[in-house]
Amino acid sequence: MAHSTSHSTPKAGVNHIDGPDAVNESTRLLPGDEESSSRTPSPRQAQTPLPKAQLGALIAVRIVDPIAYQQIFPYINQLLADMRIAEPERVGFYSGLVESAYSLAQVFSVYQWGKISDVVGRRPVVFTGLIGIAATTTAFGLSTTFAGIVASRFFGGLVAGNVAVIHSILAEITDDTNQDLAVPIYSLSWPVGCVIGPLIGGTLANAATRYPQYFAWQVFEKHPYLPPCIVSAACALIGAGLGYALIKETLPSKRKDVHSGTQASQMETDPDEAEPASVMELLSIPAIRALTISGFALSFLSLAFDVVFTLFCYTPVGAGGLGLDPSTIGNVFASAGTLAVFLRFFAMPYILRRFDYAKTYNVCMYIWPVAFGLLPFLNVFACAYPPSSSDAVSVSGSSVVIIWTGLLTLLALSKIGAIPHSLSMLLIKRHAPSQSSLGRSNGLVQFAMCVGRALGPIAVSTLFTGVNGMEWVRRWGVGWVWAVGMVVGAVAGARATRGIGSGTSEG
Repeated sequence: MAHSTSHSTPKAGVNHIDGPDAVNESTRLLPGDEESSSRTPSPRQAQTPLPKAQLGALIAVRIVDPIAYQQIFPYINQLLADMRIAEPERVGFYSGLVESAYSLAQVFSVYQWGKISDVVGRRPVVFTGLIGIAATTTAFGLSTTFAGIVASRFFGGLVAGNVAVIHSILAEITDDTNQDLAVPIYSLSWPVGCVIGPLIGGTLANAATRYPQYFAWQVFEKHPYLPPCIVSAACALIGAGLGYALIKETLPSKRKDVHSGTQASQMETDPDEAEPASVMELLSIPAIRALTISGFALSFLSLAFDVVFTLFCYTPVGAGGLGLDPSTIGNVFASAGTLAVFLRFFAMPYILRRFDYAKTYNVCMYIWPVAFGLLPFLNVFACAYPPSSSDAVSVSGSSVVIIWTGLLTLLALSKIGAIPHSLSMLLIKRHAPSQSSLGRSNGLVQFAMCVGRALGPIAVSTLFTGVNGMEWVRRWGVGWVWAVGMVVGAVAGARATRGIGSGTSEG
């Protein structure tokens, strides 16, 4: 088998891997089965020092998106109930619309931002998005109508579509020798954001009532959910400041001195490959096509679980949920996020060194059917051990330990199931046809993920509220029927990931 040259890149539609003995600057990130033990660089390759300042700033920039997205989760149902948008049992449907608006907007912007960044550079796109997130998050807290809430979330999603560009920067400041360390560190940004966001939302919602000594201002009394939005917007501005000071331009055509500073990605571009690939050319590459389809499934399932988990916790016990208050829901999410940080920091480096990326991706996807299938059993426990309150809207008594253990266990499973998000970045970098197409490759896969994020909340909230609103479901006490549909969908999504390894072990 012929060895690759140091400047070769995979062409569109070709997924060929050289043998394990061909280790050089262009060695692909994903080895096949016969290469699974070859994870460390060749002795001829010294490990490139990590660009610590840029990586730290990149994490500060990336963490803004999960904070802005998830800070509304603990209180969104209560917010809509306070606005009397619908009857309490129908609030879940409208909260699903609000949660989906953010991701729906990213569907329209994520590929375009990646395409623009391949022309004007990475920095302008990143900073435009951060300033926009700060503005739209503040607007959300000031909204007094359902239309205003949806509009602010939609425009927030439009400007937050720069996530693909941030991934591209990571790929361009790292190489094959240091990504096993850089990617797990960078991947911490999402779970850390999932800790901070719900904590902000759950702690500061209705702050004027809960903390009158600090928030007894008229604006906070009129807009009780503005404080968490202001804090989230401040996080975006801090991220923008750090990014502006520390993140250098990484697009080769826009760098002032390509050979100075931190070493960029090893994906060199041949003159005949300077033109970025089109969407159809990218989709003609089997691995990129499989990552696009499976990316949709991954985001659909992960976001659907987060949404239905929140809705399940908020819904009264008698209506098929657990009846928890926003503060408790925020604490549950924060606890799970802490566990996710532990998994990413300690488990991910080992996984990247020891296991085949595509197989790990596939195994993690099969966790989602288990998570969806077990969730309704928590309501069974809550019903079996009646709560102390007469209105049956809270969980207490002997069921507390069982339910809290179950909540944390299921959220832990969901965090393990989300590991493919990190693997996807490596696989995209590995199979992008050229560096000039890296932004578009990330944008294409992120586009599919955003479609999944947009449809997941709507689908699961409609399914949950629709099933639990049926008379025969209440009569027979089978509120778990909604989970059957999600389990079937999760199995189908997991099966869609099998094509990711196509062409990686044979050739």
